[in-house]
Amino acid sequence: MKFAWKVTLATLCILLLSTGVGSYLLISLSFQSALEREIVVAQDEMQMLRLSYEAVCNARGVNLENIGERSRSLARTLEEVAYFTDHRFCITTQSGETIYSTLDSGSDRELLEQIDQRSSGYVLRLDEPTQRRLLHCAGAVVLPDGILYMETVRDVSRLFTDRETQYDVYRWIVLLVVGVSSAVMFALSYWLTTPIRSLGKVANQLAQGDYSPRARVMGGDEISELAEHFNHMADAIEKNVQELENTARRQEDFTASFVHELKTPLTSIIGYADMLRSRDLAEELRFKAASYIFSEGKRLENLSLSLMNLLVVGRSETDARGVNMRQLCQEAARISQPAMKAKDLTLSVRAEEGVILGDAALLQTLLQNLLDNARKATDGGGRVFLVGRKTEEGYQVTVADQGRGIPSQELDKITEPFYMVDKSRSRAEGGAGLGLALCKEIIGLHRGQMRFESREGKGTIVTVTLGGVADA
Repeated sequence: MKFAWKVTLATLCILLLSTGVGSYLLISLSFQSALEREIVVAQDEMQMLRLSYEAVCNARGVNLENIGERSRSLARTLEEVAYFTDHRFCITTQSGETIYSTLDSGSDRELLEQIDQRSSGYVLRLDEPTQRRLLHCAGAVVLPDGILYMETVRDVSRLFTDRETQYDVYRWIVLLVVGVSSAVMFALSYWLTTPIRSLGKVANQLAQGDYSPRARVMGGDEISELAEHFNHMADAIEKNVQELENTARRQEDFTASFVHELKTPLTSIIGYADMLRSRDLAEELRFKAASYIFSEGKRLENLSLSLMNLLVVGRSETDARGVNMRQLCQEAARISQPAMKAKDLTLSVRAEEGVILGDAALLQTLLQNLLDNARKATDGGGRVFLVGRKTEEGYQVTVADQGRGIPSQELDKITEPFYMVDKSRSRAEGGAGLGLALCKEIIGLHRGQMRFESREGKGTIVTVTLGGVADA
């Protein structure tokens, strides 16, 4: 069952229960109060009529001994007085003999047995022939030598008719209230549950793989807070899915690139090895073939070492110790100097004193990779700069070259494994596209940052900021 229907039915049940019980009690209490008033009025009238009858009897000298003889004259007297003719009553003796009666029914002996000289009584009964509700009252008429009984009847059918009319009106009112309340409550429930239905649609779209929809946030109630939390959850899910998709894509690209990087040297090695195995070659061709096999083998060796370093660094933690960055920069420059000279490049080093917490071996690998990339990107006769300076955040290392530069649209991709801006030139230089990926992992372990600035034909500037300043 829909939540809107549940709210509607629950509200209607509460409404019907409260109004039904309340209205029934109200009608019953009103009827009971009116009936009690009628009983009081009927008894008061019976008492007044009884006292008046006693006065007439005393004035006429009527007693139990002569009442039989004077009954006719007494009846004429009663018929001449308007007060008596306006009321219906009967007079009976203790033995049950009727002295005078204007009632349509007989005497009620059970009621008479319940009263005495000082008390009166009443009974409510249904007159079967006429289906009227009658209030039958009785009291004692005291004469000098004994008592008689007076009985009066008051028609109270109107009270019962009014009660039934009120019940009928109440039923129609309940039906009207139920109809109107059902429509209003359903409309209100449907409106209140609109955000919930919206959440359901968005959740269904998320389940089907569409992570862009978001729930509408309306108002400031609990449902709106739920919608906001749901949207935050959807954002997190979308972000995580995108990260998983990017990770899967990077893994696929990594595998494809790795296979490609393996295939190229292996093809050359297999081809030249087969040539040496199956043919008699001149000394010059044999040496050339062996040289190709050697160079491609070294390339595979460099590839495997770089890949191993990348995997090891990506799954390890730094051995944080105080590292003298000036000495580290000078050592990296010393190691890179022979390769720079072989390409007729000038390496300029200017490093300030500064000590940071880090892994000296990994930071050495970082600087050498940055210098090696600068060497590969710069033609003979150019300059490469290595600058280190102490900052408020830690220590900043800058490697700048005057080489070919990197297109702006490529800057976001150069730290991906096996990515090479110029593949043919990189392979000719012995590169495999893992150097900057390794640098990124090393910087991540040191909680640092790396920024690239490059212009095509003008050169590239790589700025690395490392934190964790050690105490002097």
